[in-house]
Amino acid sequence: MNFRRFRNSIAARIILVGLCLILAGNVARYLTLGKYLRENISEVKAEQQLMLANYVAREVGQKMLQRQQMLTQMATTLPLELLQQPQALQNWLTLRHQYQPLFSEGLVLYTPDGKPVASDTRHAGQALLPSGALDWAQLASTGTLEVGRPVRDSTSQQALLPLVAPVKDTSGKVRALLVGVTALAAPGFLSFSEQDRIGETGSFLLVSARDKLLIAATDPKLVLTPSPPPGANVFNDRAMQGDWGSGITVNAYGVEEIAAIAPVPSTGWFVVARVPTAEALSVVSRVQRFVALNSVWTLFLFLFITTIPLYFVFRPLLQAAEQADRMTLGEIPLEPLNVVRQDEVGHLTEAFNRLLAKLRASQSEMAHMAHHDVLTGLPNRALLADRLTQAMARAARHGKRVAFLCIDLDQFKPINDELGHAVGDMALKEVARRLSAVVRSSDTLARIGGDEFAVLLTDLDADPVSAQIAATVVAEKFLVAMRPDFVLESHTRALGASIGIAMGSGAVSPHTLQLTADSAMYKAKNAGGQRHVMVTAPQTTPA
Repeated sequence: MNFRRFRNSIAARIILVGLCLILAGNVARYLTLGKYLRENISEVKAEQQLMLANYVAREVGQKMLQRQQMLTQMATTLPLELLQQPQALQNWLTLRHQYQPLFSEGLVLYTPDGKPVASDTRHAGQALLPSGALDWAQLASTGTLEVGRPVRDSTSQQALLPLVAPVKDTSGKVRALLVGVTALAAPGFLSFSEQDRIGETGSFLLVSARDKLLIAATDPKLVLTPSPPPGANVFNDRAMQGDWGSGITVNAYGVEEIAAIAPVPSTGWFVVARVPTAEALSVVSRVQRFVALNSVWTLFLFLFITTIPLYFVFRPLLQAAEQADRMTLGEIPLEPLNVVRQDEVGHLTEAFNRLLAKLRASQSEMAHMAHHDVLTGLPNRALLADRLTQAMARAARHGKRVAFLCIDLDQFKPINDELGHAVGDMALKEVARRLSAVVRSSDTLARIGGDEFAVLLTDLDADPVSAQIAATVVAEKFLVAMRPDFVLESHTRALGASIGIAMGSGAVSPHTLQLTADSAMYKAKNAGGQRHVMVTAPQTTPA
């Protein structure tokens, strides 16, 4: 009777339906979860690989751009009369290499037909490149900056990368070829180490599509080896044709990989980030085992208890909700929630963590944008005002002096009017770079207007004469930095600067100091520009 009553009870039916649903759901989940996770994790891994590839490509591109810009600048500024003076030319190259040692293996100047003229002192009399490493006739005919084919030095066995910039006369004729040579394994350049692996067996490759050559690789044995032949790797074939992206492919050794390819700007290279599918998706089999084991225990637990399993299922969610509430109330700082289990609650927690990370990144980016100029990356007017206020307070406490330099560009408007705002922006970036090379790290260089910059020199000597001399030296360096012509795309333009210098102590208000510098700047501009005028700001507070 009791058994019959239990069999016909709603509770028994609920339990039976629940057991059937749990069993059917677990079987279906076990069968489908593997495929679902494989597809989704493969997609996420592919996106991660693409993000890594893009990051490495940008980093490599930045390193190459630094060297290309430096070599172009040296080729542009090399005095042509030194071509007939080998010793003076050697000294000139040595000095550049000492102050800008981006080319670890040195600088050497060749004639257009490939005969060495001079090199820096450290490599005098040595051949920096193996014979036949460069096609001199082609380089001389193109007359443009070229990234050479990486080669291996026969003596040291190290891989070398040559960059070639033409040295032209005023008529545009190539008079010489300036070559900067960098070892691929130079610290901080293009080499990948064993620590750069993705996971346990993943790796990076840097490939030259033009030369069909592996330039750098996590495995050092692959450096300067040919890239896979056509047909060996479909993904590589697409990359050679300029088709970038991510996906699953089979490499030349028959191993399935999740790979992503990103181009390196202005080099003809691309970065490959790859990881074997077996490693990337190993979590799928572990999750399936977990599901199978969990299903058995769930059936038994559901038979005897119903409330306790629900409590344990939802406990991480309750804890996450409690932690989120405390963060909302400001009781604890914003921080990622703990991911207790890789189930639906865990996925929700991870999604919240990703949203939180995106929010914090957005806040950080907004804070940076609020205090820095978008075009040049320099501090803007708001950040400059804050630092000026702090500098004046320190000067008042320690009896120091400060100098405020207001810099307005001469002959900038014709560049915008004749060549367009895009070229004008290039000029402003170059001005920011030149001025940044002059100021100390403790000083502040800011862009406060269209073509107006400002410099705050802090903690100057209490003696007015010494402080004025220090400020004058900085202003003179600015004027010297502006003298070389600006090469803007295919145009060459001259820019000058009118500089107003306001000297003050802690007894001068920041507003008065800025107005004084601005007034002095206009005096310099009215006097013809490309000069500086110094004025001592009047005290506005008791000394």
